[in-house]
Amino acid sequence: MRDTDDTRRFERVDWDEIERSSGVATPPRIAFVLGVVTLAGLYALETSRTVSLGWQLERIDWVIGLGLVVLTSFLVVPAVRRPDITRRVLTRLVSRPIHAVGVGVFAVISLVGIVGPVVLSAPDLAFEHRLHSPYGFTSEAGWHAECLGEIHEGEGITRYCDGSLTYPLGTNHRGHPMGYLVVEGARIALYVLVFTAAFIVPLAAIVGVVAGFRGGRIDDLLTSYVDVQLCIPAIVAFFIGYMYWNVSLLLLLVMFGLLSWGGIARLVRSETLQRREDGHVLVARSLGASPVYIAKRHIVPNITNTLVPAVFHLLALLVLVEAGVAFLGFHHIELYSWGSTIQEGLDPPVTGVGLSMNPHEIWWVSTFPAIALTATLASLKLVGDGLRDALDPRQNP
Repeated sequence: MRDTDDTRRFERVDWDEIERSSGVATPPRIAFVLGVVTLAGLYALETSRTVSLGWQLERIDWVIGLGLVVLTSFLVVPAVRRPDITRRVLTRLVSRPIHAVGVGVFAVISLVGIVGPVVLSAPDLAFEHRLHSPYGFTSEAGWHAECLGEIHEGEGITRYCDGSLTYPLGTNHRGHPMGYLVVEGARIALYVLVFTAAFIVPLAAIVGVVAGFRGGRIDDLLTSYVDVQLCIPAIVAFFIGYMYWNVSLLLLLVMFGLLSWGGIARLVRSETLQRREDGHVLVARSLGASPVYIAKRHIVPNITNTLVPAVFHLLALLVLVEAGVAFLGFHHIELYSWGSTIQEGLDPPVTGVGLSMNPHEIWWVSTFPAIALTATLASLKLVGDGLRDALDPRQNP
């Protein structure tokens, strides 16, 4: 009989793989322990007074490093160990052109955020080169003391300076290249994504699955906590933290991240309540399967239609929140977020570049980071939709 779309499929079960995954010393756990030990050793060397590695890392950098260890251990390592499943998911993910575009854009932004800060060193203040226009455009020569391009005469005493390849995307009011600012903004956005994916999403998923699967008092306790948490405005908690501990990216991630996962937990709980009564789950429980195995093998794979879009919506939301808070001025002065750069271009008097200047005259300061922010949010949406379809076990291979 020929297979049709409605034909039930039976997958080959690797019992050796299941037996190995049920042990204590699994490859993901081993990778996690080794990563934490390595990171702790580097932190001890860096903070010691006798040994210096020559790094200038802040607390947020070490937290993101731990997040990378978590993601590498529990996402990358399993993906490498199961290349057939990984290849199938990636093939499904890029099968539609719109999803492939989203994956490509997200990959480029991630690569820029990782490699860019390593390649580009922090520029010095160069007020003599402030507000240079991008290459191929012109700006008033009076805005900067030194014009790197050709100077053209305008009406009256006005002169215009052509953009130069020295600053292909132009400069801001401090003379910082816009290319560097866009790269730094990508790094900040990547920090938000790593922190959320490594710490916030697992917390929400675990709470939702435990509440829905166990039920009873545990469900009541966790659900009540989530309800109380959702009543606390994250922006108010952030402002309180701002008053007592000053502003930092880590403070923003902790306040908004830890107060924003309740919605995902409630969605996961609702789906788990439905899936725990499915026939295959009941059979697994009657055969003595552990709750962890049932959640990993039977619950989570069947709630991806709800979980994956909600996760990527949260990722995009927190990237936008970080940019919005930075746009309002509540950011560390040495962190060049896309939001703060957009604000500099839209409000020239506040930045001190001149009261007679209009935002459209220095359009490049706000346009390039706005394009990067929009592309990031759109790519997260597209990747989330594509990954939802790719991880759906009911899809045909």
